[in-house]
Amino acid sequence: MPTTLQPMVTIVTPSFNQSSFLPHTLASVRGQDYPNVEHIIMDGGSTDGTLEILQAAPGIIWVSEKDRGQVHAINKGFQRATGEILAWLNSDDTLNPDTIRLAVTALQRTGADLVYGDVEIINKNGTPLKLSRGIPFDYRVLLYGINYIGQQTAFFRRELLTKAGPLREEYDNGFDYELWLRMALHGRLAYTPELRAQIRLHPTAKSVARSAVTHRDRERIREEYWSQGGRAQFWMRQPMRQILNYWYRLRRQLAIRSSST
Repeated sequence: MPTTLQPMVTIVTPSFNQSSFLPHTLASVRGQDYPNVEHIIMDGGSTDGTLEILQAAPGIIWVSEKDRGQVHAINKGFQRATGEILAWLNSDDTLNPDTIRLAVTALQRTGADLVYGDVEIINKNGTPLKLSRGIPFDYRVLLYGINYIGQQTAFFRRELLTKAGPLREEYDNGFDYELWLRMALHGRLAYTPELRAQIRLHPTAKSVARSAVTHRDRERIREEYWSQGGRAQFWMRQPMRQILNYWYRLRRQLAIRSSST
């Protein structure tokens, strides 16, 4: 039975026709060195061999049914989750073997409501390309500069999701960014540099295939949350908006350098 020191962690994986990468995702969760893990796969009705993979995979909970897309699938998974700590992992991404244990330890050590770390960017074959580093949480850098929270490393308490509310489907390519901004208004977020996971870049990945939609969603989200960062509406107009963006991106780089020394 899960204990206070080893609470149940639920990982939700939304999936749709990702049979080429799904086995790697399943194996990375199955290979965790933390004992109390619930892995829920919410498949959207795949037709590419995904169901055969799920049927053969041990120790998972899975459902295959039509849904309204990735965000809807994740929300449905969280509704089924029994864990005290929650996260989602897309069906082409992976975790390090110690990711969940380090996340639980960080949540307990810091008392934070959400922890996040650094994300390794890999290609379709799993070859490392670069490391995307996080920084100690800074709301203005997140809002006005760049989304530095690696979703693959983000773990949060169930209570935080309850307070903040579910993921929003209208932001199909920016829903994680919006969620971090909203969760930061309801709890404390903490950077944990030893926390690592991988995001896989390939031609059909949403971040690649629909990059224009991602940019559009993030600009809409910035406008929605603009006042939460304390900057005047004057800064929303171009070219001031771009100047502000560059400034906070520089702040992020300076924070990375500071933490590396």
